[in-house]
This record gives sequence, C-alpha cells and structure tokens, in this order.
Amino acid sequence: MNTTDLYNDLDSGSRDRLTELAKEIQRKYQIGPRKGEPQGRVILFLGAAVNYEAPEGFELAYSKEERPPIAAELRDSLIDVIFEDQKDEDRKNSMKEEHLTLSYVAQYYEELTDRARLIDSLVPLISREKPSPILKALAKMDFKYIITTNYDHLFENALEQVGKSYRNKGIYKANKGGNPKSTDNVAENEITVHAPFLYKFHGDLREVTDGNGIYIPENDNIVITDDDYLNFILRMSQINDNQEKPEKEMPGEAKPRASVLDLYPIPRVINEAFAGKNQNTFLFIGYGLQDYNLRLIFKTSLWGKNAKSFNDLQKWSITLDKHKPIQQFWFRNHKVTFIEQNIWSAIPFLYKEIFNKEMPL
Repeated sequence: MNTTDLYNDLDSGSRDRLTELAKEIQRKYQIGPRKGEPQGRVILFLGAAVNYEAPEGFELAYSKEERPPIAAELRDSLIDVIFEDQKDEDRKNSMKEEHLTLSYVAQYYEELTDRARLIDSLVPLISREKPSPILKALAKMDFKYIITTNYDHLFENALEQVGKSYRNKGIYKANKGGNPKSTDNVAENEITVHAPFLYKFHGDLREVTDGNGIYIPENDNIVITDDDYLNFILRMSQINDNQEKPEKEMPGEAKPRASVLDLYPIPRVINEAFAGKNQNTFLFIGYGLQDYNLRLIFKTSLWGKNAKSFNDLQKWSITLDKHKPIQQFWFRNHKVTFIEQNIWSAIPFLYKEIFNKEMPL
C-alpha cells in the first residue's frame, strides 16, 4: 500500500481544514531581520494517542508492539503488575472492568508499595526507542514550541532523526521538597524551528532514574498519581496567589533566589502565549475531548489570567472523538476547530500539503 492510501478517503471538509492548518504552520515573517524565515507560530501539544499504531495493512510502518501504551493500556498493565504475585484473577479482572483512571491505579500501587516501585514498573512499559512515521513527520514541521504530557523520549528521538536539536528542553519541576527548583525557560530569540523548545508538561521518565535504572527521588517530576495531579493544580494556583514566593534574599548570599515567575510551573515563554501574546495558534494531537490532561492544560494554564485573550486565539484539535455537544462547548468557550480524523489519515495529508511530497513510511 502507498502513503496516499492512508488519506484517500478524507472528506472534503477535513481536507479544507487541514489545508488551512498547513498554511498556518508554513507562515513566514514578512518584514524585519527574519523575513522569509518560518514563524513557528503554531504551538504543538502532544498527548499519548499521538503514538497510536499504524492501521491494518501498514503494520510494518509502526506496530502496536513498538509503541508505548495509551492511558487505559498503561492502567491495565499496572493492574497486571499489582497482581503478578497473586492468584486472584477475579479481583484483577474486576479492577479492569471498573474502568478506573490511570491516576487512581497509580496511586493505589504507590500506596501498596512505594514511589520507587511505581517508577520502576513504569520504565519498561513506557521506554520505547522507535518514534513512528507520524512523530517524525511532526518533528520535521516548523514548530518552535512543543508541549507534551508524554513521559517517553520518542519525540526527542524524532527530532534527532530529522536533523533538529532539542537542546532547548524544559521539564516540569514537582518541587515537593523544601528546596524549590526554578522552572526551565529559554529566551524567545534562542528558539527556532530547527532548535525548538520542547517542554515535558508531566515530567520525563528518563530523568527520574540514573544510568543503571536506579530511582532518584530528588529528580522525580512525574505527574501520574492522584496526588501528583493535586500537587500540580495546587502549585498552579498558589503561584498566582503568591503563596509559593521564595524567601527574601539574605544579606551576603552568593546569588539571588528564584523569583515567583521562575517558580511558576509553566515556562515564561509558553505562559505568555497562554496570556494571548504573539497571536499564536494551538494544535492538539493525541487528546480526546474528555481527556483529563487536556482539560487540566486549559484550566491550569488560564488560572488567574484574562481568559478572553487566550480564547480569542485559533486552536485546532485532530481527534476521532465525535461528541458534538462537547465539541460545541470547546468551540464556544475556547475557539477550538475540530478535524475529526485519526492521525494516520490527517498527518500524511498535512505533510503532503506542507512539503508537496508524500510522508515517508
């Protein structure tokens, strides 16, 4: 089968919206010292479903065995780990049938064992090395900012494979201890479409262990349990209420302490985009309409801001989720335009529109 077979059945409405999105991604500076360079004004958000396997007939391009699990699969895998030394198949199957959230099951496992065991169990489930053709296609496109809630290193690998750098990288700091770390930030003039700013919104699993796979508690930045999410939400609100201000610099200190903005969980350059500056466009891939992470991104990022400035900006979501009432809510409240297609149809067509050639498989 050819790449064109992936998108031949796209309806005209989806083609029109993807063509419009392609123009947004391709937009270049018209004046000034950067005239002719890509603006990179579309901010890319990546969720777990961006790593979904190729459809029937294209299994050699990216199989289910090669990708990390999506949330429901990861939840069930953790349940298998919980019961691996027990013969209570009925209880295990009952937990799976309850359709519990991943955060609940992760919290349950952590309470049953400890944090180190939870992280240790996640590593073999998530640590895949091969990015899909979809990820490599997205990595090649002109994005300056990429925010992901994924814990894996697949997009970093994809950037390297298309000849780009991820030296401009930030990772969420949980700051649960008494010595808060400043949020990673990069100056806007240092970020380009060839060296984009990649921010790991819910942590990076590779940073939490050493070269031998040993858990490092002080590096733990993973947001996966109920408690992790509560801590994240509280930090987002406390910063705006000035509850997490560092102590005043003491006389004789070698260097000033972090400012409130330095401790805000979202990097300053991305936080300004959520405040409506620079007229960015937002693209969400790999999230369902009722995805908790998607709702959390919107709610926490807009906390304490003038939401109208952000809501006036254009946003796109590529998803198969067809709940019309929820779509209407997102469009009415956040100006989200939906492209109701799976990524293995939408991204190859988007790639063809941008580069005027077929996406490599």
